[in-house]
Amino acid sequence: MKGFPSFKKKVTPITDFRKTPVIWGIPCDELSYSKFWIRFVGTANIMPFDGFAFSEGTYLEKARNMIHEKFLKSNAKYLMMLDSDVLFPPNMLETLMAHNLPIVGGWYRDKKAEDHHPAVYDFVEDREDGVAIFRHRKEPGTGLEKVSAMGAGCWLMTREVAEALGDEPYGKNIAGGGEDMKLCRRLMELNIPLYVDWSLNCAHLGVGFY
Repeated sequence: MKGFPSFKKKVTPITDFRKTPVIWGIPCDELSYSKFWIRFVGTANIMPFDGFAFSEGTYLEKARNMIHEKFLKSNAKYLMMLDSDVLFPPNMLETLMAHNLPIVGGWYRDKKAEDHHPAVYDFVEDREDGVAIFRHRKEPGTGLEKVSAMGAGCWLMTREVAEALGDEPYGKNIAGGGEDMKLCRRLMELNIPLYVDWSLNCAHLGVGFY
């Protein structure tokens, strides 16, 4: 009609759909943060051929091992371990996949520590009783960096790495970190490099920086 503007717009077809399936491994409590699911649904770029591995209301060590086992039973090439209290930036998965590394992750702060230091660690030593000692980083770094250990709340792992780690790679016999430190020590023994992408600064719900 005359006098009314045209609302027709040129539609540009989207041609950059991710074609590689991943398993999203998300340890959950009985209740989860709504902030996480709003971010996940809105910006995770989930594909219809992706798979999901969840756990409900169990210890984190057991939950991660359950997810790891489900991934090994799948046909997917990648496992994206993502904690339900971690808020990630847009294009997180695509950024991690583009590095083409065995295992690489974003970083977040330790919400239980007084100084909320990055959950990224340097190996110190193995004690005589078999316990590995790690020291946390005081400040975040820059770029892509090979590290000894990091929190498992936002990392991308290839099938080859998962198979090399074997069953139940998470545990609690490590000093200076949580259940993920056992897996990181195993990576060192297998000479599998672990990287952190410092540009992927995630918020850890409960820290107060979101």
